[in-house]
Amino acid sequence: MLEKIKNIIGKFIGFLIIVGIIVAIVSIIAIFGGALMKLFGFTYQSVGSIILFFVVSGILGFPIELFVKAIPKVLFSHFKKINELEAKIMFVVLDTLLSMVMFSTVDYFMKSVSATPISLFIVSLVMSLLCMNDVIENKDN
Repeated sequence: MLEKIKNIIGKFIGFLIIVGIIVAIVSIIAIFGGALMKLFGFTYQSVGSIILFFVVSGILGFPIELFVKAIPKVLFSHFKKINELEAKIMFVVLDTLLSMVMFSTVDYFMKSVSATPISLFIVSLVMSLLCMNDVIENKDN
């Protein structure tokens, strides 16, 4: 019985550590993203507002990201209709546009932040460029 309780407590502590690491990473990304956006007119009431803005955006953006990555990947890998450069460009354009729409939606509903269109564009573009290489599968045969 004591071993079972120790096992459960160990798993719970491990879970809390993983959640803490994820929260720390998201917070750092949010703070850097907010700082970049602030250069282009982004305003906020608190650091918590920035973190919440990026967390909600990340949750809403996840299905969009899957959709946006799938289109160029399928056209490049499966149908061979586009080359690698075209797939990356298609991803960056689609991801930037849809991320801007998603960020704008979150901005509209969050009264504690206010983002300008240029700040949304810059952050969306930077995030798209950072994820651009994920579109192409590297197969080691």
